[in-house]
Amino acid sequence: MEFTAITKENYGEFLEYLVSLADDKYREFHHTIVNNSSLEILGIRSPQLKSIAKEILKGDYEGYLRNSGRKYYEEVMIRGLVSAQIKTNSFEEAKEYTEKFLPYIDNWAVCDGYCSAFKRIKKHLPEYFGYIGELVTNENIWYKRVSLVLMLNYYLSDEYIDAVLERCKSIDSDGYYVQMAQAWLLATAYIGYRDRVKAVLSSDEISFTVKKMTIQKCIDSYRVSSKEKDYLRSLRETLKK
Repeated sequence: MEFTAITKENYGEFLEYLVSLADDKYREFHHTIVNNSSLEILGIRSPQLKSIAKEILKGDYEGYLRNSGRKYYEEVMIRGLVSAQIKTNSFEEAKEYTEKFLPYIDNWAVCDGYCSAFKRIKKHLPEYFGYIGELVTNENIWYKRVSLVLMLNYYLSDEYIDAVLERCKSIDSDGYYVQMAQAWLLATAYIGYRDRVKAVLSSDEISFTVKKMTIQKCIDSYRVSSKEKDYLRSLRETLKK
């Protein structure tokens, strides 16, 4: 099928093509790790989704965005990959694509896949950092997770690290996927900013649950030394709920 011109009239053909790519075994596996989505999972591997998105971006991607639906997980993932990679001329234009896609996110895989493809953020780092600060305070757990995953992907630098950690500490959520993203951010930051993250873990400014998740992620990481892992294990023993 020609991906560069997906219209309202031929969108059904596009869905038929996606269904033809379904892999029953992969669908069963993927459903076990993405079990909180309201979307139907076909079972199409990530490289295929990325390839389809790449082809769509070569043509009338605006037409595709107007006509794409949200029945299948893969539909939404492709939409996210397209939305994240459209070349824009200004922050306002980039922000508009972001705001149009955010309501489509209802699971961690779409959130993280979208964020990892979001390369254009590098053109507007200061502006997006301000915008991400707004997402942190949104009640929607997926908006919070988007903010955290974008920060761990693009803002763990000398310029932003202190502000990133402050934002991470400011989130008080009992949502599992938010807490896991907080822990993921802190564990990733631990590699380059060990003392700063140690200070966070030793303080009362972040929940017991996030601390334990963070420590476990660090212990599981091949990038953390055995000596550091011993320290983290001892710190874990001192934590109190």
